[in-house]
Amino acid sequence: MTTRRHIAIDLGASSGRVMEIRIGDGSLRVIELHRFPNAPVAARHTGNVSLVWPFERIFESILEGLRRAALTGPVDSIGIDTWAVDYALVDDEGELVRPIAAYRDPRTQAPFARIRRDLGDAAIYNATGIAFQPFNTLYQLAADAEDPMRPFERAQRILMLPDFIASRLCGSVVCERTNASSTQLLRANTREWDRELAEAVGLSWRMLPDLVDAGSGEPLGTLLPDIADETGLSRDTPVFAVGTHDTASAVVAAPVDPRSDLYISSGTWSLVGAELAKPVLTERARLANITNEAGVFGTTRFLRNVAGLWLVQQLHDAFALAGRASSWEELTALAANAEPLRSVVDPDEASLFTPGDMPALLAALCEARGEPVPESDAQFVRCALDSVALATARAVQLVAESASLAPKRVVIVGGGASNALLNQLIANATGLLVETGPTEATAIGNALVQHAAFEGITDARPLRDMVRNASSVTQFEPDFSQAARMRDTAQRLVR
Repeated sequence: MTTRRHIAIDLGASSGRVMEIRIGDGSLRVIELHRFPNAPVAARHTGNVSLVWPFERIFESILEGLRRAALTGPVDSIGIDTWAVDYALVDDEGELVRPIAAYRDPRTQAPFARIRRDLGDAAIYNATGIAFQPFNTLYQLAADAEDPMRPFERAQRILMLPDFIASRLCGSVVCERTNASSTQLLRANTREWDRELAEAVGLSWRMLPDLVDAGSGEPLGTLLPDIADETGLSRDTPVFAVGTHDTASAVVAAPVDPRSDLYISSGTWSLVGAELAKPVLTERARLANITNEAGVFGTTRFLRNVAGLWLVQQLHDAFALAGRASSWEELTALAANAEPLRSVVDPDEASLFTPGDMPALLAALCEARGEPVPESDAQFVRCALDSVALATARAVQLVAESASLAPKRVVIVGGGASNALLNQLIANATGLLVETGPTEATAIGNALVQHAAFEGITDARPLRDMVRNASSVTQFEPDFSQAARMRDTAQRLVR
């Protein structure tokens, strides 16, 4: 097999990276080319949007990564994945008509309530299979329709964020299905746009682009001349549609057996799920707020969102701002020595969703719930990790029961897989064996789908075999002496 250089542009909500993944003869080598911080910024004079992504800064960082890739010769292909739900509104020249709104912007609260009231939760879920989150694209678009700056009057097309980046690189104007499914505008059974829902939020049908599948052997296009000249890459470099929703890419690289394993893509969010052959649209799944997102190769990602390391990220930033900067490893070590289960909260509480003073937010929530208020950095981080572990265990149970699965193992991939304390807490809380996969699962999965496009592979199994052979695995056996206490403490999350 020819060794190929695949470039994965992998954007997370707190950091971005451009990675080179070399694949050939069953081997898989990951090289970090460029990593950069990412965060939304305050917006002015943008109608009802107050929090946006600094796109030009992000795009320049992407170009820098591609320039570094060109330094060592030609590359075989490029793929892009990002977080879900956020999108670009572009004019007939492909330019933004407004900065890209960030999903944590609070503008969606009123449309979230109104659309659900007008259309009904059961009807929306039966059509789309997507869980109800106020940041879903559906409610963002409803907010756009009410924006006094009237962005819909100037926009010709909506492109999800990774599709917009692809457009800037190669000129394509399409939407890849895994990310399209996260919009709550795609029908679960056909994976086609739902015209009725689009029109219900004021979106013109003409603004929805054609849909494409991840891993198609036909590239989206090749690098535009100005991009090729600026980066030093060949104009013939193809850009492929991968699992453009980062979780879709991560799941491809999660070394799971779908028959017996659940996965957790652990990072800013913890996405707890199972890989299924088709959506589960039952009332039980709807009431558990479990989503059915499109996966690569026609699969369904049946998963539940849990606020993950977002809480710790915000604590880290708050401590640094107060002059107590610590590394992630130092914060985890502090938490490991703190009293377990002293204070727990539901990490999905609305008050913890927007950026802010996380110690103050957690303290207020603990006080309101009658929990002991954390008094030290160690106690705050332990509160966050205990709470995320308990919420994750609850998600594992809900997903398994709703999909009629009896999981034997949980496989954790992504940046959170390197947090041994959190992994052990999840093992204890679930009573299941936890194994870790690659921390760079998203970038690896992105590249594996590029590889699949070249090789005509249409199933994740051989790709996961490559990951197993190339990755070291750490196991976390549940400590059953802690399990009962964690189960009892979990009841405090729902009071």
